[in-house]
Amino acid sequence: MHTSMYHRGAIQVTNGHIAQLRIDGPDRALTWHENTREVEVVTASEAANPRRMIIATSAGLDEIAEAYEDHEPTDGDLAGDLADIAGDWLHAWPEVRAMNLQVHDLRSFLADAGVYLHGAPVCGPPGEGLPWMRDHYRLAGAARFAQVTVTFAFIEPTRIRIAGPGDGTQPRGELSLHAGGVFSHTCTSRLIARTVADALRTHG
Repeated sequence: MHTSMYHRGAIQVTNGHIAQLRIDGPDRALTWHENTREVEVVTASEAANPRRMIIATSAGLDEIAEAYEDHEPTDGDLAGDLADIAGDWLHAWPEVRAMNLQVHDLRSFLADAGVYLHGAPVCGPPGEGLPWMRDHYRLAGAARFAQVTVTFAFIEPTRIRIAGPGDGTQPRGELSLHAGGVFSHTCTSRLIARTVADALRTHG
């Protein structure tokens, strides 16, 4: 079993990865696999594998590029930035992997419904309350995205926020879903996935 004992530079992102991520479309993700230690561009279903660290999506490339004010970044610039980001995330990989297991079914159900990850996940810092993970999802062809925040074992309510361009600081829709301890993990994941997919279809 791998641990967080990796050194800086352990994850190599190339210009080819950046080009492939851009060409293959918004429903693809750039990931690092814990077992093979390989960086690959994969489908939304493949990205749900708990042993894959999600580094970026094509939308994430745009966000990084916007940080360059003095010049248009090259694929090499973006590859270097993502390699550095992924290298930093390795320190928190055990916590991220644990939450990946938590949201595996949820991500898989959403991928089956045509809803894909819109960016890399965000995890709550260890030692500060319940572990949590926040994913951003988008339905193909929709302008808005869903921000979905879950806690370990769904102990606290899952928070779903629908927002997008033109919404300003006010989300188009926001709700809490409290199902932890009521249904099985799989049933809870399916319920959340259906709610997110329906919300995106309604507000997309």
